[in-house]
Amino acid sequence: MKRDITTLKDIEFLVDHFYEAVKQDPVIGPVFNVRLEGRWKLHHQKLYRFWHTVLLRRPDYFGDPVPLHYQMNLDKSHFTQWLNIWITIIDLNFEGIIADRAKFRAKTMANAFLEKIQNNSEQ
Repeated sequence: MKRDITTLKDIEFLVDHFYEAVKQDPVIGPVFNVRLEGRWKLHHQKLYRFWHTVLLRRPDYFGDPVPLHYQMNLDKSHFTQWLNIWITIIDLNFEGIIADRAKFRAKTMANAFLEKIQNNSEQ
């Protein structure tokens, strides 16, 4: 039986399973694998804090993650695939208000990141 995302352990599970799928993905896997080689654990720890702040409204993450993505040559296909994997992992493992929030926030973030990246590349 699925349950909602309610704890930091749930977020850790979500992030860990999401990135296991990302590593294997032919579209975004190469982007992440090259960029994060030898640094996956640190990346996961940042993402635990990020999603803990976003989903459970715990102030664990501070900063602006968008500029870190400016030089990664990302386009709409990357964000579409990222979002598809994120939603799939949530739907396979969770359900409820916060699970729905996780999907909604990911959609809005993907769109915002893409827009900021495109605006930055035009300057």
